[in-house]
Amino acid sequence: MKIYCLLFLTISTLSFSQNNSESDVFKKIIDEQIGKGTLGMYVQCEKYKTYFDPARFKEETGLEVPENILKEIETNVVKSSNGIWNSELIKELNYGSSTIKSEKCLTKKEAEEIFIKTKKRQKVISISEPIFDNNYENCIVSVIYSTFTHSASGYSYFLKKVYGSWTVIAVYEIWMT
Repeated sequence: MKIYCLLFLTISTLSFSQNNSESDVFKKIIDEQIGKGTLGMYVQCEKYKTYFDPARFKEETGLEVPENILKEIETNVVKSSNGIWNSELIKELNYGSSTIKSEKCLTKKEAEEIFIKTKKRQKVISISEPIFDNNYENCIVSVIYSTFTHSASGYSYFLKKVYGSWTVIAVYEIWMT
């Protein structure tokens, strides 16, 4: 019985750690966007699946990340899936409506309706599922900015936990349609 309790506590702690890490990465990415002067954005709920190619990563960033970490991330990408961000994360950020236009995240359909309704360019940010190494010390996450129907840009971030805080180390895979 003690073994089962210990196993349950270990699994629960790891699950909380992962969810907490995902929340921290989400907040870091939003802070990063606001720091770049991105104001008046909407946040989309869907976490799309993250793509990772270690060779392309090394080529584009020039970073010397240990091979075992890159392999762990590559393995964890395969295990990942699409998901949904919790709207509560937006409320926790405590930004005004001039920064984030809605206190809840939008579905893909709601985002498309905003483009149709306003007939103007908007800033809708979609943040992928963060993919971590096995120790939750390194992470990749991708961002897509939709500005109008069929008009978007994006890039990927490589983050590292430094003294307990997620820090952006590199931006790579920059694209635009």
